Amino acid sequence: MMLTLAFDTSALPLSVALVDGEHILAEWTAAARLNHAEALYPALQALFDRAGVAKRSVQSIVVARGPGSYTGVRIGVTAAKALAYALGVPLTGVSSLAALALAVPPGVSGRIVSLIDARRGRAYAAVYRWDGDRLVRERAEGVIEVAALVAELADGGLRAVGDAPFGAGAGGAGENGGGKAAGASAREAAGAAAGEGDDGAFAGAASARRGAFTPEAPIYWVAYPEVPEGAAVRAAFGARAVLVPPAWAAPRAARLAWAARYGLGEAVPPGDVAALSAYRPVYLLASAPERARAGEGGGGR
Repeated sequence: MMLTLAFDTSALPLSVALVDGEHILAEWTAAARLNHAEALYPALQALFDRAGVAKRSVQSIVVARGPGSYTGVRIGVTAAKALAYALGVPLTGVSSLAALALAVPPGVSGRIVSLIDARRGRAYAAVYRWDGDRLVRERAEGVIEVAALVAELADGGLRAVGDAPFGAGAGGAGENGGGKAAGASAREAAGAAAGEGDDGAFAGAASARRGAFTPEAPIYWVAYPEVPEGAAVRAAFGARAVLVPPAWAAPRAARLAWAARYGLGEAVPPGDVAALSAYRPVYLLASAPERARAGEGGGGR
């Protein structure tokens, strides 16, 4: 058994999981806003109790390294570093944007746009595509006006940036049943994402599972939380784009574990104190007061 403890504090929902390879032994994701500093350790204890395994059985730790909530990312990365050191196991940090991209399974053609809302019409974004069983990044992580990114992609002017491939495989498929949702038309899927699905919201998770992934759709927008520019995406791409619903793209710790297993992340070897000390999260637009309180001056990445 290769037991991995994974947790995500980079967004409002808190998500924790114990994963053995492709099998989820236990998982819990909050459905409401929580104080991660207070909730993380009780959630982890409940997770081990539910799975019936000892903490010392953990063989690796995976954490969402951001971008995301400034305070949330700091809490998660700090806890992961402390646990990795105490247990003597490797630590892997996975990009929150890369983990979002895994909501689209391997084998699906087209670009995958991962978005985390940065407010005021901006998002932290990256663009990926599947090349066989490898997830290739076509646009490096960065803050961009969503309207500008829509126009860039609609005009076909996206140039490959940071196109190093990540070794990835069935991790994405493990979450959605190997792409069983494939088959419906892109137009039907886009209609569901527009609010014509189960709950009349941005889209229902069930609707996305039924019809999101089709070979006809050249671009998939995976946003968490919902970005207000969904209408602009639909106007620019129509049925050629699929908006994966925020409810499905929400932080899920099991996805982090799969991402790390297939090479999507930066690993710190067990016992490497220097590397653990140097490991830094990726912050999402931290305010100057927050950076000052953290003793980072103008820093924050």
